[in-house]
Formats: sequence, C-alpha cells, structure tokens
Amino acid sequence: MSKFRFVLPCLALVMLLAGGCNQTVGTASQTTTNPVPPVTVVRLSADIQPIFNTNCVVCHQGSSAPGGMSLESGKAYGNLVNQPSTESSLNRVTPGSPDSSYLVNKLEGTQTSGGRMPLNGNPLPSSQIELIKRWISTGAPNN
Repeated sequence: MSKFRFVLPCLALVMLLAGGCNQTVGTASQTTTNPVPPVTVVRLSADIQPIFNTNCVVCHQGSSAPGGMSLESGKAYGNLVNQPSTESSLNRVTPGSPDSSYLVNKLEGTQTSGGRMPLNGNPLPSSQIELIKRWISTGAPNN
C-alpha cells in the first residue's frame, strides 16, 4: 500500500506534465506552435486610434478630409466600418475580412487606385498593419 501512495502522485504528475506539451515554449527566435492561440483583444481606442493619430490624422481630419474620411478620434469608426470606398468597389473596412477591406489595400500598397497610405510618407511598419488586420479580423469592434 505504501508503494501506491508514492506511485499514484508521481503518475498523476507525469500525466499533468504530458498534457502541457503543446504549450508555447522557447524564445522569440525559437517558438513551438500552441494549438490554441492566446486571445488578445485589439481595441480601436487603445491600439488602432493611436496609429491613425500618429500617421493619418495629419491629412484625414475635419470637413475637408480626403474622400470625406476623417480618422479623428470619435469619427474614424463611422467613416471606416461598412462604408464604401470612393476609389474601389470594396468597403473601407469589412468586419471580419481584412482582405476585403480597402483600408488594408491602401496601407499595404495593393490598392487599385490612388497612392499608398500614408501618402508621401513612410509606409506603416508591418506590425501596425498586422494589428489593424487583427482588429478587422475580430469584427472591427467599436471598442
């Protein structure tokens, strides 16, 4: 009976450790894939709007904003989400579908007309474009 008191907890520990083998392990340069990606909420107000404020609002503000598209805080959502582009048959942002969102085309330089945004500026870093795409992929919430 004393053997079982030792063996059972050890067996339970081995089974517990074996169940965690699919977790993310490693450094930034060497990471294994976790089958369940971590849930990270991308917020319009905290994550996306600061990108617009830094890179877009200099041109896209007020009543004279190009394409009538002010990207100022409090106006960006209403001017982007489910709104038709003035340069394309796509919506500016189609919730859940970054590949069908003209905003992404403009940021990546794959648009059918007009210049890559920000116009006459450096392209956004890929990390910021990916963040915008994640926001759109999760339904482009007004959060």
